[in-house]
Amino acid sequence: MVRLLFVWAVLYLAIRVHGQQGFISIDCGMANNDSIYIDDPYHLTYVSDAQFIDTGVSENVRIFRNDLVRLYRTVRSFPNGNKLGPVNKSNKYLIRAHFMYGDYDGKNSTPEFKLYIGANFWSTISFSDATDAFNVEIIIVATMNFISVCLVNTDYGIPFISGLELRPLTNSMYGVVNESQSIQVFYIRYDVGLSISNDVISFPDDPFDLYWSPIEKADWISFGTSQNVTNKDGAIEPLSMVMMTAVRPINDSAALHYSWTADDLTQQFLLYMHFAELEQLGYNITREFTVCYGNNSCNGSETLRPGYLLTTTIQTVQPLSGQYNYSCSFKKTPNSNRPPILNAIEVFTIVPFTAIPTREQDVEAMFDVKATYKVERNWMGDPCEPEIYSWVGLTCDNSNTLSDAPAIVSLNLSSFGLKGEIAASIANLKFIQSLDLSWNNLTGPIPDFLGDLPSLSLLNLSGNQLSGLVPTILLEKSKKGSLKLSVDNNPDLCVSDSCGGHSNKRNITVLVVAPVASVVILLFLLIILWRFKWRKQGKHSIA
Repeated sequence: MVRLLFVWAVLYLAIRVHGQQGFISIDCGMANNDSIYIDDPYHLTYVSDAQFIDTGVSENVRIFRNDLVRLYRTVRSFPNGNKLGPVNKSNKYLIRAHFMYGDYDGKNSTPEFKLYIGANFWSTISFSDATDAFNVEIIIVATMNFISVCLVNTDYGIPFISGLELRPLTNSMYGVVNESQSIQVFYIRYDVGLSISNDVISFPDDPFDLYWSPIEKADWISFGTSQNVTNKDGAIEPLSMVMMTAVRPINDSAALHYSWTADDLTQQFLLYMHFAELEQLGYNITREFTVCYGNNSCNGSETLRPGYLLTTTIQTVQPLSGQYNYSCSFKKTPNSNRPPILNAIEVFTIVPFTAIPTREQDVEAMFDVKATYKVERNWMGDPCEPEIYSWVGLTCDNSNTLSDAPAIVSLNLSSFGLKGEIAASIANLKFIQSLDLSWNNLTGPIPDFLGDLPSLSLLNLSGNQLSGLVPTILLEKSKKGSLKLSVDNNPDLCVSDSCGGHSNKRNITVLVVAPVASVVILLFLLIILWRFKWRKQGKHSIA
Protein backbone atom coordinates (compact mmCIF):
# COMPACT_ATOMS: atom_id res chain seq x y z
CA MET A 1 0.00 0.00 0.00
CA VAL A 2 1.27 3.43 -0.86
CA ARG A 3 -0.02 6.72 0.48
CA LEU A 4 -0.39 9.37 -2.19
CA LEU A 5 -1.11 13.04 -1.76
CA PHE A 6 -1.07 16.30 -3.67
CA VAL A 7 0.58 19.31 -2.07
CA TRP A 8 -1.74 22.23 -2.57
CA ALA A 9 0.71 25.08 -2.52
CA VAL A 10 -1.80 26.47 -5.00
CA LEU A 11 -4.05 27.12 -2.04
CA TYR A 12 -1.91 30.15 -1.36
CA LEU A 13 -3.28 31.63 -4.56
CA ALA A 14 -6.33 33.89 -4.37
CA ILE A 15 -8.16 32.62 -7.43
CA ARG A 16 -11.45 34.37 -8.14
CA VAL A 17 -14.16 32.15 -9.53
CA HIS A 18 -17.90 32.77 -9.52
CA GLY A 19 -17.03 36.06 -7.86
CA GLN A 20 -15.73 34.25 -4.76
CA GLN A 21 -12.19 34.34 -3.53
CA GLY A 22 -10.72 31.03 -2.47
CA PHE A 23 -12.03 28.65 -5.15
CA ILE A 24 -9.32 26.18 -6.15
CA SER A 25 -9.70 24.05 -9.29
CA ILE A 26 -6.85 21.73 -10.27
CA ASP A 27 -6.73 19.83 -13.56
CA CYS A 28 -4.51 16.91 -12.58
CA GLY A 29 -1.98 15.77 -15.15
CA MET A 30 -2.36 18.85 -17.35
CA ALA A 31 0.92 19.88 -18.92
CA ASN A 32 2.65 22.75 -17.16
CA ASN A 33 2.77 24.82 -20.35
CA ASP A 34 -1.05 24.72 -20.29
CA SER A 35 -0.96 26.04 -16.76
CA ILE A 36 -4.33 27.82 -16.71
CA TYR A 37 -7.61 27.85 -18.62
CA ILE A 38 -11.17 29.07 -18.14
CA ASP A 39 -13.94 26.48 -18.26
CA ASP A 40 -17.07 28.06 -19.74
CA PRO A 41 -19.95 28.62 -19.17
CA TYR A 42 -19.18 28.62 -15.44
CA HIS A 43 -16.00 30.70 -15.69
CA LEU A 44 -14.06 28.31 -13.49
CA THR A 45 -10.33 28.87 -13.59
CA TYR A 46 -8.42 25.58 -13.76
CA VAL A 47 -4.69 25.34 -13.12
CA SER A 48 -2.17 22.58 -13.73
CA ASP A 49 -0.90 20.58 -10.79
CA ALA A 50 2.58 20.24 -12.30
CA GLN A 51 4.07 23.17 -10.40
CA PHE A 52 2.62 22.14 -7.06
CA ILE A 53 3.55 18.47 -6.63
CA ASP A 54 6.78 16.55 -6.81
CA THR A 55 5.50 13.02 -7.45
CA GLY A 56 3.28 11.13 -9.83
CA VAL A 57 3.20 10.80 -13.60
CA SER A 58 1.17 12.99 -15.97
CA GLU A 59 -0.84 10.88 -18.41
CA ASN A 60 -3.29 11.47 -21.28
CA VAL A 61 -6.38 9.27 -21.45
CA ARG A 62 -6.72 7.06 -24.51
CA ILE A 63 -10.52 6.83 -24.45
CA PHE A 64 -12.55 10.00 -24.02
CA ARG A 65 -16.24 10.98 -24.18
CA ASN A 66 -17.01 14.20 -26.02
CA ASP A 67 -19.69 15.12 -23.49
CA LEU A 68 -17.15 15.37 -20.69
CA VAL A 69 -15.37 18.51 -19.50
CA ARG A 70 -11.72 19.06 -20.29
CA LEU A 71 -10.30 18.00 -16.92
CA TYR A 72 -11.09 14.34 -17.69
CA ARG A 73 -8.65 14.33 -20.62
CA THR A 74 -5.61 13.93 -18.36
CA VAL A 75 -4.82 12.18 -15.09
CA ARG A 76 -1.94 12.03 -12.66
CA SER A 77 -1.05 8.51 -11.68
CA PHE A 78 1.24 7.38 -8.88
CA PRO A 79 3.18 4.23 -9.78
CA ASN A 80 5.87 4.87 -7.17
CA GLY A 81 3.94 6.64 -4.47
CA ASN A 82 3.78 9.87 -2.50
CA LYS A 83 1.29 12.16 -0.66
CA LEU A 84 -3.33 19.26 0.00
CA GLY A 85 -1.93 22.42 1.85
CA PRO A 86 -2.63 25.64 3.76
CA VAL A 87 -6.25 26.60 4.46
CA ASN A 88 -7.93 28.48 7.28
CA LYS A 89 -8.15 26.35 10.39
CA SER A 90 -11.71 25.78 11.73
CA ASN A 91 -13.29 26.89 8.45
CA LYS A 92 -15.67 24.66 6.52
CA TYR A 93 -14.79 23.40 3.06
CA LEU A 94 -16.25 21.27 0.28
CA ILE A 95 -13.68 19.06 -1.42
CA ARG A 96 -14.50 17.44 -4.75
CA ALA A 97 -12.34 14.82 -6.47
CA HIS A 98 -12.87 13.80 -10.11
CA PHE A 99 -12.00 10.45 -11.69
CA MET A 100 -12.11 8.82 -15.13
CA TYR A 101 -9.78 5.98 -16.05
CA GLY A 102 -9.92 6.40 -19.85
CA ASP A 103 -7.39 3.57 -20.29
CA TYR A 104 -4.59 6.08 -19.68
CA ASP A 105 -2.08 3.27 -19.07
CA GLY A 106 -3.08 1.13 -22.06
CA LYS A 107 -3.87 -1.85 -19.82
CA ASN A 108 -7.66 -1.66 -20.34
CA SER A 109 -8.06 -2.65 -16.70
CA THR A 110 -9.87 -0.30 -14.33
CA PRO A 111 -8.23 -0.02 -10.89
CA GLU A 112 -9.76 0.15 -7.43
CA PHE A 113 -8.21 2.16 -4.62
CA LYS A 114 -9.10 4.03 -1.46
CA LEU A 115 -9.48 7.72 -0.83
CA TYR A 116 -8.59 9.27 2.53
CA ILE A 117 -9.15 12.73 3.91
CA GLY A 118 -6.23 13.28 6.23
CA ALA A 119 -5.96 10.27 8.50
CA ASN A 120 -9.58 9.19 7.95
CA PHE A 121 -11.14 6.97 5.32
CA TRP A 122 -13.30 8.82 2.79
CA SER A 123 -14.39 6.50 -0.03
CA THR A 124 -13.47 3.51 -2.18
CA ILE A 125 -12.93 4.47 -5.82
CA SER A 126 -13.92 1.92 -8.46
CA PHE A 127 -15.16 2.07 -12.05
CA SER A 128 -17.79 0.27 -14.13
CA ASP A 129 -15.84 0.85 -17.37
CA ALA A 130 -13.05 2.93 -18.85
CA THR A 131 -15.27 5.96 -19.57
CA ASP A 132 -17.07 5.94 -16.22
CA ALA A 133 -16.53 9.58 -15.15
CA PHE A 134 -17.67 10.76 -11.74
CA ASN A 135 -16.80 12.88 -8.74
CA VAL A 136 -17.03 12.39 -4.99
CA GLU A 137 -17.63 15.23 -2.52
CA ILE A 138 -17.03 15.67 1.16
CA ILE A 139 -17.71 18.61 3.49
CA ILE A 140 -15.28 19.02 6.38
CA VAL A 141 -14.01 21.45 8.99
CA ALA A 142 -10.27 22.06 8.66
CA THR A 143 -8.58 21.00 11.90
CA MET A 144 -5.22 22.45 10.84
CA ASN A 145 -3.90 24.90 8.29
CA PHE A 146 -3.85 22.26 5.59
CA ILE A 147 -6.12 19.53 4.23
CA SER A 148 -4.80 16.17 3.09
CA VAL A 149 -6.36 14.10 0.34
CA CYS A 150 -4.69 10.71 0.00
CA LEU A 151 -5.01 8.01 -2.66
CA VAL A 152 -4.12 4.60 -1.24
CA ASN A 153 -3.00 1.67 -3.37
CA THR A 154 -4.85 -1.53 -2.35
CA ASP A 155 -3.06 -3.80 -4.85
CA TYR A 156 -5.92 -3.55 -7.36
CA GLY A 157 -4.26 -1.13 -9.75
CA ILE A 158 -2.35 2.15 -9.59
CA PRO A 159 -4.26 5.07 -8.04
CA PHE A 160 -4.83 8.19 -10.13
CA ILE A 161 -6.91 11.35 -10.09
CA SER A 162 -8.37 13.54 -12.86
CA GLY A 163 -9.17 16.73 -10.94
CA LEU A 164 -9.38 18.20 -7.49
CA GLU A 165 -11.44 21.16 -6.29
CA LEU A 166 -11.82 23.04 -3.02
CA ARG A 167 -14.73 25.37 -2.27
CA PRO A 168 -14.91 27.47 0.93
CA LEU A 169 -18.33 27.30 2.61
CA THR A 170 -19.79 29.45 5.34
CA ASN A 171 -19.51 27.91 8.79
CA SER A 172 -23.29 28.12 9.25
CA MET A 173 -23.84 25.71 6.38
CA TYR A 174 -24.52 22.06 7.20
CA GLY A 175 -24.40 22.50 10.95
CA VAL A 176 -23.75 18.83 11.73
CA VAL A 177 -20.25 19.07 10.27
CA ASN A 178 -17.57 19.58 12.91
CA GLU A 179 -13.99 18.60 13.61
CA SER A 180 -14.93 15.04 14.55
CA GLN A 181 -17.27 14.27 11.67
CA SER A 182 -17.88 15.25 8.08
CA ILE A 183 -20.66 14.59 5.61
CA GLN A 184 -20.40 13.12 2.15
CA VAL A 185 -22.85 13.48 -0.70
CA PHE A 186 -24.44 10.04 -0.97
CA TYR A 187 -26.49 10.68 -4.04
CA ILE A 188 -25.83 13.86 -6.00
CA ARG A 189 -28.02 16.70 -4.81
CA TYR A 190 -31.28 16.45 -6.70
CA ASP A 191 -32.87 19.46 -8.27
CA VAL A 192 -36.19 17.72 -8.73
CA GLY A 193 -38.27 19.19 -11.50
CA LEU A 194 -35.21 20.25 -13.47
CA SER A 195 -35.56 18.76 -16.92
CA ILE A 196 -32.12 18.52 -18.51
CA SER A 197 -30.14 15.84 -20.30
CA ASN A 198 -26.92 16.42 -18.32
CA ASP A 199 -26.14 14.16 -15.39
CA VAL A 200 -24.93 17.05 -13.25
CA ILE A 201 -25.33 20.79 -13.47
CA SER A 202 -23.58 23.66 -11.73
CA PHE A 203 -25.14 27.10 -11.76
CA PRO A 204 -22.82 30.00 -12.69
CA ASP A 205 -24.32 32.23 -9.99
CA ASP A 206 -23.87 29.70 -7.18
CA PRO A 207 -21.35 31.23 -4.72
CA PHE A 208 -20.42 27.73 -3.51
CA ASP A 209 -20.37 25.88 -6.86
CA LEU A 210 -22.62 23.07 -5.62
CA TYR A 211 -23.44 20.30 -8.07
CA TRP A 212 -27.09 19.40 -8.66
CA SER A 213 -28.58 16.54 -10.63
CA PRO A 214 -32.01 16.34 -12.28
CA ILE A 215 -34.27 13.40 -11.52
CA GLU A 216 -37.50 12.27 -13.12
CA LYS A 217 -40.04 9.64 -12.06
CA ALA A 218 -43.06 8.24 -13.88
CA ASP A 219 -45.51 9.37 -11.18
CA TRP A 220 -44.10 12.91 -10.97
CA ILE A 221 -44.85 15.96 -13.05
CA SER A 222 -42.55 18.97 -13.06
CA PHE A 223 -43.46 22.65 -13.11
CA GLY A 224 -41.65 25.90 -12.53
CA THR A 225 -41.61 29.66 -12.42
CA SER A 226 -39.58 32.43 -14.03
CA GLN A 227 -39.56 34.46 -10.82
CA ASN A 228 -36.80 34.36 -8.25
CA VAL A 229 -37.25 32.40 -5.05
CA THR A 230 -36.12 34.08 -1.85
CA ASN A 231 -34.18 32.27 0.86
CA LYS A 232 -35.00 32.81 4.51
CA ASP A 233 -31.58 31.50 5.48
CA GLY A 234 -29.07 31.53 2.68
CA ALA A 235 -26.64 29.49 4.75
CA ILE A 236 -28.23 26.13 4.01
CA GLU A 237 -30.88 26.83 1.41
CA PRO A 238 -30.25 26.32 -2.30
CA LEU A 239 -29.75 28.91 -4.97
CA SER A 240 -32.89 30.55 -6.41
CA MET A 241 -32.30 28.78 -9.74
CA VAL A 242 -32.56 25.42 -7.99
CA MET A 243 -35.79 26.35 -6.24
CA MET A 244 -37.50 27.71 -9.37
CA THR A 245 -38.52 24.18 -10.39
CA ALA A 246 -40.47 21.54 -8.46
CA VAL A 247 -42.42 18.30 -8.85
CA ARG A 248 -45.87 17.17 -7.76
CA PRO A 249 -47.65 13.81 -8.17
CA ILE A 250 -49.50 13.29 -11.45
CA ASN A 251 -52.52 12.25 -9.42
CA ASP A 252 -53.46 15.21 -7.22
CA SER A 253 -54.76 12.89 -4.51
CA ALA A 254 -51.61 10.77 -4.39
CA ALA A 255 -48.56 11.17 -2.17
CA LEU A 256 -45.12 12.11 -3.39
CA HIS A 257 -42.36 9.58 -2.67
CA TYR A 258 -38.57 9.56 -2.87
CA SER A 259 -36.52 6.51 -1.86
CA TRP A 260 -32.92 5.28 -1.73
CA THR A 261 -30.95 2.20 -0.70
CA ALA A 262 -28.07 2.00 1.77
CA ASP A 263 -24.88 0.08 1.11
CA ASP A 264 -24.89 -1.37 4.61
CA LEU A 265 -26.80 -1.14 7.87
CA THR A 266 -24.16 0.97 9.61
CA GLN A 267 -24.52 3.92 7.28
CA GLN A 268 -25.97 7.06 8.82
CA PHE A 269 -27.95 9.46 6.63
CA LEU A 270 -28.89 13.11 6.86
CA LEU A 271 -31.62 14.70 4.74
CA TYR A 272 -32.12 18.28 3.67
CA MET A 273 -35.50 18.76 1.94
CA HIS A 274 -36.28 22.10 0.29
CA PHE A 275 -39.75 23.48 -0.51
CA ALA A 276 -41.09 26.67 -2.10
CA GLU A 277 -44.54 27.45 -3.47
CA LEU A 278 -44.23 28.36 -7.14
CA GLU A 279 -47.91 28.97 -7.89
CA GLN A 280 -49.95 31.98 -6.84
CA LEU A 281 -52.73 30.20 -4.97
CA GLY A 282 -56.24 31.65 -4.86
CA TYR A 283 -58.19 32.64 -1.75
CA ASN A 284 -59.75 29.20 -1.23
CA ILE A 285 -56.75 27.20 -2.46
CA THR A 286 -54.50 25.52 0.13
CA ARG A 287 -51.35 23.43 -0.27
CA GLU A 288 -50.63 21.66 3.01
CA PHE A 289 -48.82 18.36 3.54
CA THR A 290 -46.86 16.24 6.00
CA VAL A 291 -43.19 15.36 5.58
CA CYS A 292 -42.14 11.87 6.69
CA TYR A 293 -38.84 10.05 6.24
CA GLY A 294 -36.84 7.02 7.34
CA ASN A 295 -38.76 4.82 9.78
CA ASN A 296 -41.96 6.72 9.13
CA SER A 297 -40.56 9.51 11.25
CA CYS A 298 -42.38 12.68 10.41
CA ASN A 299 -41.58 16.31 10.95
CA GLY A 300 -43.17 16.35 14.39
CA SER A 301 -46.91 16.83 14.31
CA GLU A 302 -46.57 19.92 12.16
CA THR A 303 -47.77 20.28 8.62
CA LEU A 304 -46.03 22.29 5.96
CA ARG A 305 -47.45 25.16 3.94
CA PRO A 306 -44.60 26.41 1.72
CA GLY A 307 -44.46 30.18 1.34
CA TYR A 308 -44.94 31.69 -2.08
CA LEU A 309 -41.49 32.10 -3.69
CA LEU A 310 -39.94 31.56 -0.27
CA THR A 311 -37.71 28.58 0.56
CA THR A 312 -38.42 26.39 3.57
CA THR A 313 -35.87 23.71 4.51
CA ILE A 314 -36.58 20.66 6.66
CA GLN A 315 -33.72 18.51 7.85
CA THR A 316 -33.54 15.32 9.86
CA VAL A 317 -33.12 15.96 13.58
CA GLN A 318 -31.29 12.68 14.13
CA PRO A 319 -29.31 10.59 11.63
CA LEU A 320 -31.18 7.75 9.93
CA SER A 321 -29.59 4.32 10.23
CA GLY A 322 -30.20 0.60 10.59
CA GLN A 323 -32.02 0.00 7.30
CA TYR A 324 -31.24 -0.91 3.74
CA ASN A 325 -34.25 0.82 2.21
CA TYR A 326 -35.28 4.37 3.02
CA SER A 327 -38.07 6.56 1.73
CA CYS A 328 -39.51 10.03 2.11
CA SER A 329 -43.22 10.62 1.72
CA PHE A 330 -45.07 13.88 1.29
CA LYS A 331 -48.83 13.55 1.82
CA LYS A 332 -51.45 16.25 1.60
CA THR A 333 -53.67 16.83 4.62
CA PRO A 334 -57.50 16.74 4.60
CA ASN A 335 -57.41 20.55 4.64
CA SER A 336 -55.42 20.68 1.41
CA ASN A 337 -56.90 20.91 -2.07
CA ARG A 338 -53.51 20.98 -3.79
CA PRO A 339 -50.99 18.09 -3.94
CA PRO A 340 -47.64 18.08 -2.12
CA ILE A 341 -44.52 19.41 -3.82
CA LEU A 342 -40.76 19.01 -3.59
CA ASN A 343 -38.20 21.41 -5.07
CA ALA A 344 -34.86 19.86 -4.06
CA ILE A 345 -33.44 17.20 -1.78
CA GLU A 346 -29.95 16.43 -0.47
CA VAL A 347 -28.92 13.06 0.98
CA PHE A 348 -25.66 12.86 2.95
CA THR A 349 -23.85 10.12 4.77
CA ILE A 350 -21.97 10.92 7.97
CA VAL A 351 -18.26 10.17 7.83
CA PRO A 352 -16.93 9.92 11.40
CA PHE A 353 -13.39 11.18 11.92
CA THR A 354 -12.06 8.81 14.57
CA ALA A 355 -8.36 9.17 13.81
CA ILE A 356 -6.63 11.99 15.69
CA PRO A 357 -4.28 14.04 13.48
CA THR A 358 -0.65 14.54 14.44
CA ARG A 359 0.20 17.26 16.98
CA GLU A 360 -0.12 20.55 15.10
CA GLN A 361 3.30 21.93 16.08
CA ASP A 362 4.93 18.71 14.86
CA VAL A 363 3.10 18.90 11.53
CA GLU A 364 4.12 22.53 10.98
CA ALA A 365 7.71 21.70 11.91
CA MET A 366 7.90 18.83 9.45
CA PHE A 367 6.40 20.87 6.62
CA ASP A 368 9.01 23.55 7.31
CA VAL A 369 11.78 20.94 7.28
CA LYS A 370 10.44 19.61 3.97
CA ALA A 371 10.38 23.11 2.46
CA THR A 372 13.78 24.10 3.87
CA TYR A 373 15.60 21.06 2.56
CA LYS A 374 13.35 20.37 -0.48
CA VAL A 375 12.78 16.79 0.64
CA GLU A 376 11.24 14.75 -2.17
CA ARG A 377 9.86 11.75 -0.32
CA ASN A 378 6.33 10.81 0.74
CA TRP A 379 6.38 13.89 2.96
CA MET A 380 2.88 15.26 2.53
CA GLY A 381 -0.32 15.15 4.51
CA ASP A 382 -0.37 13.98 8.10
CA PRO A 383 3.10 12.74 9.16
CA CYS A 384 1.90 10.06 11.62
CA GLU A 385 -1.61 9.05 10.55
CA PRO A 386 -2.72 6.61 9.33
CA GLU A 387 0.01 4.85 11.25
CA ILE A 388 0.83 2.31 8.54
CA TYR A 389 1.41 5.16 6.08
CA SER A 390 3.57 7.44 8.27
CA TRP A 391 6.30 9.50 6.64
CA VAL A 392 9.64 7.95 5.75
CA GLY A 393 12.32 8.77 8.30
CA LEU A 394 10.24 9.34 11.38
CA THR A 395 8.69 7.38 14.22
CA CYS A 396 5.59 8.53 16.09
CA ASP A 397 3.97 7.86 19.42
CA ASN A 398 0.41 7.10 18.30
CA SER A 399 -0.73 5.97 21.73
CA ASN A 400 -1.24 9.60 22.81
CA THR A 401 0.61 8.88 26.06
CA LEU A 402 3.04 11.76 25.57
CA SER A 403 0.56 14.23 24.13
CA ASP A 404 -3.18 14.47 23.40
CA ALA A 405 -2.32 13.75 19.75
CA PRO A 406 0.23 11.59 17.92
CA ALA A 407 3.70 13.09 18.34
CA ILE A 408 7.04 12.58 16.59
CA VAL A 409 9.56 10.82 18.83
CA SER A 410 12.26 9.95 16.33
CA LEU A 411 13.55 11.67 13.19
CA ASN A 412 16.20 9.92 11.12
CA LEU A 413 17.31 12.03 8.16
CA SER A 414 20.75 10.47 7.84
CA SER A 415 22.04 10.66 4.24
CA PHE A 416 18.96 12.58 3.06
CA GLY A 417 21.06 15.10 1.12
CA LEU A 418 20.21 17.97 3.46
CA LYS A 419 21.97 21.28 2.76
CA GLY A 420 22.13 24.48 4.78
CA GLU A 421 21.80 25.23 8.47
CA ILE A 422 19.86 23.11 10.95
CA ALA A 423 16.20 24.14 10.59
CA ALA A 424 14.94 26.25 13.51
CA SER A 425 11.52 24.58 13.28
CA ILE A 426 12.98 21.40 14.78
CA ALA A 427 12.71 23.23 18.11
CA ASN A 428 8.93 22.61 17.95
CA LEU A 429 9.38 18.83 18.13
CA LYS A 430 8.96 18.90 21.90
CA PHE A 431 8.60 15.13 22.31
CA ILE A 432 11.46 14.04 20.07
CA GLN A 433 13.82 11.53 21.67
CA SER A 434 16.14 10.68 18.80
CA LEU A 435 17.42 13.06 16.09
CA ASP A 436 19.82 11.78 13.44
CA LEU A 437 21.02 14.36 10.89
CA SER A 438 24.30 12.61 10.14
CA TRP A 439 26.07 12.38 6.79
CA ASN A 440 24.48 15.33 5.07
CA ASN A 441 25.91 18.69 4.07
CA LEU A 442 24.67 20.77 6.98
CA THR A 443 26.59 23.95 7.66
CA GLY A 444 26.70 26.71 10.26
CA PRO A 445 26.67 26.37 14.04
CA ILE A 446 24.88 23.81 16.15
CA PRO A 447 21.85 25.73 17.48
CA ASP A 448 21.37 26.08 21.23
CA PHE A 449 17.72 25.02 21.02
CA LEU A 450 18.76 21.40 20.54
CA GLY A 451 19.83 21.43 24.17
CA ASP A 452 16.37 22.64 25.20
CA LEU A 453 14.50 19.68 23.72
CA PRO A 454 13.36 18.02 26.96
CA SER A 455 13.15 14.42 25.76
CA LEU A 456 16.14 14.30 23.42
CA SER A 457 18.41 11.41 24.40
CA LEU A 458 20.23 10.77 21.07
CA LEU A 459 21.69 13.44 18.77
CA ASN A 460 23.82 12.41 15.80
CA LEU A 461 25.32 15.28 13.78
CA SER A 462 28.33 13.37 12.45
CA GLY A 463 29.56 13.71 8.88
CA ASN A 464 28.50 17.30 8.13
CA GLN A 465 30.18 20.68 7.67
CA LEU A 466 29.09 22.20 10.96
CA SER A 467 31.30 24.84 12.54
CA GLY A 468 31.79 26.81 15.73
CA LEU A 469 31.37 25.61 19.28
CA VAL A 470 29.25 22.70 20.43
CA PRO A 471 26.69 24.28 22.81
CA THR A 472 27.69 23.85 26.44
CA ILE A 473 24.30 22.43 27.40
CA LEU A 474 24.79 19.57 24.93
CA LEU A 475 28.26 18.82 26.26
CA GLU A 476 26.98 18.84 29.84
CA LYS A 477 24.13 16.47 29.02
CA SER A 478 26.57 14.21 27.22
CA LYS A 479 28.90 14.13 30.26
CA LYS A 480 25.98 13.33 32.57
CA GLY A 481 24.93 10.45 30.31
CA SER A 482 21.44 11.81 29.56
CA LEU A 483 22.38 12.46 25.91
CA LYS A 484 24.27 10.29 23.46
CA LEU A 485 26.02 12.94 21.35
CA SER A 486 27.88 12.28 18.08
CA VAL A 487 29.58 15.21 16.31
CA ASP A 488 32.66 13.61 14.72
CA ASN A 489 33.67 14.22 11.09
CA ASN A 490 32.79 17.91 11.21
CA PRO A 491 36.22 19.41 10.32
CA ASP A 492 35.40 22.94 11.48
CA LEU A 493 33.60 22.07 14.68
CA CYS A 494 35.11 22.80 18.07
CA VAL A 495 34.32 20.24 20.77
CA SER A 496 36.55 21.52 23.61
CA ASP A 497 36.07 24.28 26.19
CA SER A 498 39.62 25.41 25.45
CA CYS A 499 38.56 26.52 21.96
CA GLY A 500 37.49 29.85 23.42
CA GLY A 501 35.91 32.06 20.81
CA HIS A 502 37.62 30.35 17.85
CA SER A 503 35.42 28.30 15.57
CA ASN A 504 37.53 26.25 13.17
CA LYS A 505 39.86 23.31 13.43
CA ARG A 506 42.91 25.31 12.44
CA ASN A 507 42.48 27.49 15.49
CA ILE A 508 41.79 24.42 17.61
CA THR A 509 45.04 22.83 16.40
CA VAL A 510 47.09 25.98 17.11
CA LEU A 511 45.64 26.32 20.58
CA VAL A 512 46.44 22.71 21.40
CA VAL A 513 49.94 22.52 19.82
CA ALA A 514 51.29 25.85 21.09
CA PRO A 515 51.38 24.86 24.79
CA VAL A 516 53.00 21.54 23.90
CA ALA A 517 55.67 23.24 21.82
CA SER A 518 56.45 25.63 24.69
CA VAL A 519 57.03 22.74 27.05
CA VAL A 520 59.36 21.02 24.57
CA ILE A 521 61.45 24.17 24.05
CA LEU A 522 61.71 24.82 27.79
CA LEU A 523 62.77 21.25 28.38
CA PHE A 524 65.42 21.51 25.65
CA LEU A 525 66.83 24.69 27.20
CA LEU A 526 66.95 23.05 30.62
CA ILE A 527 68.87 20.10 29.19
CA ILE A 528 71.45 22.44 27.55
CA LEU A 529 71.80 24.42 30.76
CA TRP A 530 72.28 21.24 32.79
CA ARG A 531 74.94 19.92 30.39
CA PHE A 532 76.75 23.26 30.48
CA LYS A 533 76.85 23.21 34.26
CA TRP A 534 78.03 19.61 34.28
CA ARG A 535 80.91 20.34 31.91
CA LYS A 536 81.92 23.41 33.89
CA GLN A 537 81.97 21.45 37.12
CA GLY A 538 84.00 18.74 35.44
CA LYS A 539 86.70 21.14 34.36
CA HIS A 540 87.04 22.53 37.85
CA SER A 541 87.45 19.01 39.21
CA ILE A 542 90.31 18.20 36.77
CA ALA A 543 92.08 21.35 37.63
